[in-house]
Amino acid sequence: MDERSRTILRKGRTILIKGLCDIPGICDKLFAYGVLSEGMMSEITSEHTREQQARALLDILPRRGQSAYDFFHQALVETHQQELADVLKPEFASRPELSKAKTIEETPQRYDRTTLQHAASVGSPITDPQLIISSSKSFLVGSIDIHSTDTVPPFTPETVEPMKIKMQKCNRQLIQNCELDCYSMDSNPRGKLIIINIMSFENHGIPTRDKQAHDLSASSLTLLFQQLKFKVVLKTNINTMELLSLITAEQTSAETYDCFAMVILSHGLGDLIFMKNGEPLKMQNIIDQFDTENCPKLKGKPKLFFIHACPSDCGEQDNTEMSNIFPRIHEDHHTLTKADIFLARATKYDPIVSNTESKGFWFIQAFVHIMKYHAHHNHLLDIMTKVNGLAQEDDQLVDSMNTLTRPLYFFPD
Repeated sequence: MDERSRTILRKGRTILIKGLCDIPGICDKLFAYGVLSEGMMSEITSEHTREQQARALLDILPRRGQSAYDFFHQALVETHQQELADVLKPEFASRPELSKAKTIEETPQRYDRTTLQHAASVGSPITDPQLIISSSKSFLVGSIDIHSTDTVPPFTPETVEPMKIKMQKCNRQLIQNCELDCYSMDSNPRGKLIIINIMSFENHGIPTRDKQAHDLSASSLTLLFQQLKFKVVLKTNINTMELLSLITAEQTSAETYDCFAMVILSHGLGDLIFMKNGEPLKMQNIIDQFDTENCPKLKGKPKLFFIHACPSDCGEQDNTEMSNIFPRIHEDHHTLTKADIFLARATKYDPIVSNTESKGFWFIQAFVHIMKYHAHHNHLLDIMTKVNGLAQEDDQLVDSMNTLTRPLYFFPD
């Protein structure tokens, strides 16, 4: 890497460390470009915090040749971090038409995975500039930018009301032209959502939850996903055996759809979720039931889990590392069995309360709010990045882990 590039990385290091998002996604792209080896990816993503991952990435890049700088800029553009991309190449910042990748050939040259893995393993980044062209998507189609956003009202407790959720329609063809390898969402129904809503614990020493917070959150999710053409099943105050029966029925069902989602609203601690009968179940054990080994009909399809099962009603937070809660997914995230899984959980109990009237759980309502205004042009990981931004502003805590292999767009229409 030349001295100018090293200087820009050094001077912009603080900004990059503070602002970098979706670092696993960036690493995936740099691996595909031949910049990072699998060992380097593992070294970066094994760091416990986002900032530590960012530092590890920035420490490695200067040793990966001049092309690493260009490919890093390209990865930032492709993960929609344009402001950070402009830090690397400020000369493009005043020329938006140059700061986003465009395909310039109908059939560009492509490299197969074996070639890329070999280049990464021997530490020889692929420098063919055509690879930059072939591995990027055209984010500009005509004069339309699919990632442009309309004015979005700020998130407050009053902005998410179940009966007022109305999704903005997407331009499916435009998105699919730009994201050639996104998950299919064409089935009818497109997906299935199961909401597990547990408020009462049969006097097992676990305090009863805020019923209105539960009901409003469940209603918001139901209306949101129904507009996305999901079949929604709501189960309230079920015990352990009822949940296991529900899972077994889902595994053996002949229903077909392109996406599966489960939301759990309950009490919990660390990797435990409490059922109505007071019995704790491990989150890992629930999620394992939907992997490709236990639920083969979902092989290659996205499986989403959203969990609001926090320690208490006293504003406590659960600092348990996600990788400790889901060790098998964390360790085996490259295996086919554990592929195509996304999970996110709130780690701080905080139902939104205004004038003693609950407005729902912060995590759920924030997710619904962002989906309402951004799902027509953003994929799921972009959605969660925006939720994380709201969490930082509102002193909330949201943790996530994913092994998705492609972008997931919901295609509201």
